[in-house]
Amino acid sequence: MSDTKEESREERQKKLTLQKQFSKRITVARQGREAFLEKDYVSCMRKYNEYLKILADTKEVDDIFKLNPSLFGDETQISELLLISHIYWEMARIYEMTPKFQANFQKSLNQFIKFTINQPFQVLNAEMLRKYIKINGKKSRHVKLYSESYSQILIESRKCYIATICFGDIHPTTDRLRIFKDELSNWPLGLELIALYYKYSTKFVLFLEKHFLIKKVSKAILGPILLSFSILTQTSIFKRCSYYLKLLQKSGSKL
Repeated sequence: MSDTKEESREERQKKLTLQKQFSKRITVARQGREAFLEKDYVSCMRKYNEYLKILADTKEVDDIFKLNPSLFGDETQISELLLISHIYWEMARIYEMTPKFQANFQKSLNQFIKFTINQPFQVLNAEMLRKYIKINGKKSRHVKLYSESYSQILIESRKCYIATICFGDIHPTTDRLRIFKDELSNWPLGLELIALYYKYSTKFVLFLEKHFLIKKVSKAILGPILLSFSILTQTSIFKRCSYYLKLLQKSGSKL
């Protein structure tokens, strides 16, 4: 009985300690960010690891690289998910500088991707990555990995903003257009077109959400167009064209 009481006391103490740590996690993350901006990367990594360790302990995960967006189910935690994604991003950039930490660089980059795909801030993070590649591509020895990560975010995303607003997230038309997006990613200039779609469709949807009447009219116009196009993507002619476009992409040809 005394052993059980002692164990319960230890458990309560552990929970109290974790609650105190959890309450100060944002302060810890902010201190890490300040150190990053000052290029004090040792202090930055110490704080970022402390922040992620608090989350890992809270979610009962044994490794900071095993954190997953699914552990943060509440929609009110979107801002924290964005913070986590940016912390992994900055950790990847720091690890990139030191060859002996390349394994952690890859893990951090993978976590950034994981906390970006299908999130409301996906377009923001993808654009941040694209700009980094454009500015630092020639200087970074990992430009290929960064480019692959950018492609992965665009390809694996199941977001189809305009189709969703017209038909809903689980409608057959929305699913057919997602399949089309996967096909498009293998065409010449396909990824560029997907990137443009995500960049401007999110702004368009946000505009529609603020204007009910325009939204209603847009759905009435766009719905039949998207439906017809989704059916077209199922035809043998379209599939044959897609096949040849994929061959062009593999051969390195440009349209």
